[in-house]
Amino acid sequence: FFSSTMSSKQAVAAAAIASTILGNPLQLGSSSPSLSVVAFSPPSHHHHHRNYASTFLKSSAVSESPLVSTDNSDDGDDSDKTNNSNSKSWWKDFQLKDSTLAPSVIKDFPILATSFDADGKIISPTPSSDADGADGKQNKRLVYLDSAATSQKPNAVTSALTAYYEHANSNVHRGAHALSREATEQYESARDKVASFINANSRNEIVFTSGATEAINLVATALSNTCGQPPKNARDLYLTKGDEIIITESEHHSNIVPWQMVAERTGAVLKYVPACAATGGFDLDAFTELITPNTKFVSVQHVSNVLGSINPVDEIVEIVRAKAAPGAK
Repeated sequence: FFSSTMSSKQAVAAAAIASTILGNPLQLGSSSPSLSVVAFSPPSHHHHHRNYASTFLKSSAVSESPLVSTDNSDDGDDSDKTNNSNSKSWWKDFQLKDSTLAPSVIKDFPILATSFDADGKIISPTPSSDADGADGKQNKRLVYLDSAATSQKPNAVTSALTAYYEHANSNVHRGAHALSREATEQYESARDKVASFINANSRNEIVFTSGATEAINLVATALSNTCGQPPKNARDLYLTKGDEIIITESEHHSNIVPWQMVAERTGAVLKYVPACAATGGFDLDAFTELITPNTKFVSVQHVSNVLGSINPVDEIVEIVRAKAAPGAK
């Protein structure tokens, strides 16, 4: 989800990120479309089915593991291997998928070349992690693991931001002069690119927000609140008493509390998909059993920040379309 009320800074940031991921900016005229929330986008014929099974997870009914085995030969009796002095520990035969991606793009992120002295103070923005400091102590290079909270920006993004502020900084959809028209064009170009990237029907389904927490709360409130006033008709609210909301046990807190509040406010039933006991991943069999014709909304993260498992979104969408209420989100 993305935001409907953005400053020029936020707008160009969105444009920069979209350009970084999806290619060069599109040349589009400005417009002022109505905004709505993205739910499940219809599949297109060019999208191929993804196989979420891996050699680490033997069952196809659970989500994909972020680990992949390089050797399947240790399914036998572990006691035999314990006695074999030449055998490797089992965990040495596993590696993260796409583990070569980070080293291949690290030069695009100048901040990752930052070094620190023995006291944790930044000493240099250049690659010098192996160099010794003036006191003879070895300097340490930055290892950044907090991308879920704040992601670092590659050169393409920071360059796009700089170019915007130097050449097009102005209000979006709020002016008739040349700079405002240019800023608006870049903003709408970003929405078009994101819409194409996630297979949305149009830019009208793209809403920019400050982050996932705001986005989820915005959706939850829109589906279950009438600004403190009782609805004239109960069906004015998308979610009402007896409707079902399904999330998983492994969700981030921001995708749990809003739905608990919605259930309390509307009388809807909140259901949880349990984590697979064997792998900790998404249990498709349990999910299928939870879905009923009363299911109106399913909110599932793609990758669990708790367990690191990759949820099988394609299969989840197919099950929702087949078994949930018509038009379920």
